[in-house]
Amino acid sequence: MTVAIGLLCMLVCVAFAVLHSLRLGHVTLLDWSVLGMGGIYGGCWALIAFVTKSGENPVWERALLPFEHLYPLHTLSMFILLGSIYIGWLLMGSLRFRPIKKLNFASENSEGRLILAGWVLLIIALFMQCFYSHAYGGLMGLLEYSASIRSGIFTVENPLSFLKPFGGMAFFSSFLFFGLWLGGCRRWIVKIGFILAFSFSFYILFSWLGRIGFFVYLATLVLSIMVARRVRPLPLLVGGGLTMLFILVGAYQVSVWLNIKVADDITSFLARELSFPFVSFFAQIDSGEHLLRGFWDILVAPVYLLPSSLWTKWVENVSQVNTELVIGAPKGVAGVTGAIPVDLITLGLMQAALAGIAGVGFIFGAGLRLLQKLLDRVRNFSVRAVFEAHLAIKIAVLAIFYAQPALVVSDNFALLVSIIIIVFVVKLPRIRLFKKPKGLNSVDQYSPSPVKTL
Repeated sequence: MTVAIGLLCMLVCVAFAVLHSLRLGHVTLLDWSVLGMGGIYGGCWALIAFVTKSGENPVWERALLPFEHLYPLHTLSMFILLGSIYIGWLLMGSLRFRPIKKLNFASENSEGRLILAGWVLLIIALFMQCFYSHAYGGLMGLLEYSASIRSGIFTVENPLSFLKPFGGMAFFSSFLFFGLWLGGCRRWIVKIGFILAFSFSFYILFSWLGRIGFFVYLATLVLSIMVARRVRPLPLLVGGGLTMLFILVGAYQVSVWLNIKVADDITSFLARELSFPFVSFFAQIDSGEHLLRGFWDILVAPVYLLPSSLWTKWVENVSQVNTELVIGAPKGVAGVTGAIPVDLITLGLMQAALAGIAGVGFIFGAGLRLLQKLLDRVRNFSVRAVFEAHLAIKIAVLAIFYAQPALVVSDNFALLVSIIIIVFVVKLPRIRLFKKPKGLNSVDQYSPSPVKTL
C-alpha cells in the first residue's frame, strides 16, 4: 500500500509540473521543484519503503519500520507543502516590485562586459582560494586536510576560513563563459576563460569533497544546453528528470569506485542515502521536543552570511538539533563526522507542526517566484539558460531536501556575491578617453548614412 501511495504522489506531482509548464509554454522553477518533490517524496519513498521492508536497508530500518502508522501523515504533509508552495508562488506573482522591474542583468550590447565579469569572478576566486589555503600549505596542501575540514574535525587553525565560500565564484565564472559560448560567442578569450574556470571549479569541488557537488556542476551544464536550445516543456522535463537521475547514479558509481558507503546494489544505496527526510520526520514527531521553534530558524537565516565564528555560540543550527536527535550527538562530537540534513517538510514541522509546513512552503514558493522574476530580467538568453539550470537544480530541487537555512545560505553565498559583481561590472558607466566632437551624432561623420528600413 505504501509503495502504491508513493507512486501515486509521484504521478500527481509529474502531472502538475507537465500541465503547468504546458499552460505557460515554458518550464519554470516551480515546475522543477514540484518534479523534484514527486521524485523523492513519491518515487524514492516507494523505493525506500519496499527496500526497507525487504530487509535491505539495515541502517535505517529501525528508524522507519516502527512508524508505519505515520506514513499517511507524511503523505498529507507533502500535499500541504505542495499546496502552500503554489499559493506562495501565485501571491508573489501578483505583486509588482519597482526595483526588479528596473533591473537588467545584461543589456543588448553587453557581451564584452559579461566577458570582463567572468574574468573578474575567476581572478577573485583564485586569489581568495590562495589566501584561504595558505594555512594548509597552499592550494595542493589544502587537499590533505579536506576530509578533516568536511567532517568538522579541524587539525589546523585557519583565521581566514571565512574566505572558503569565495572559491565557489569560479563556478559562476565558468557559467558565464559557457553561456556566452552557447550564445554563439566563439572568441578565444571566452574559450580560454571557460577552460580555466572549468578546471579551477573542479579543483574547488575536489577540495570540498562533495560527491553530489561534482555531478550537480556537470548536470547544470547539460541541462543548460537543453534550456538554451528552447526545448519544449515536456521533453525538457523528461531531460531534466534524467539529469537528476544521472546525479544519483553518478554518486553511487563514485561511492563504489572510492569505496565510500558501499552498498550491495544501487537500490540499497539509494534507499540508505535518501532515507533521511523520512527518518527525520518520524523522529521529530516521535520526540515532539522540537515542534515549536516558532520560525526562529527562518528569521535568523541572514546571520549565516557572516563567518561561522560570529554566530555558532548563540545561533543553534537546526541541522545540528536534528542530528543530535536522530544519531545521539551533533556533528563533530562523540565521533560523529556526518550530519543529518533537514528537508523542507521536517524544517516546517519543527517550526509549528503542520502549520509550520504550510508556512515554510509558502515562503519557499514566494522565494522561487522572486528568483523567476529576476531570471526573466536577464536579456542574454544563453547566459540566463545556464543560471536558470543552476537555480533549477541547486535551489528548486536540492533546497527541498537540504533545507536547513545555514546550508542554503552558505551554499548560495558565492551565487549572491557573483550576481552583485556581474551587475556592478555590466552597469559600470562607459569611460570616454576623448571628448566627442561637437556636431557628431551616434553615426560617425565618415561613415555612410544609415539606411532606413520599412
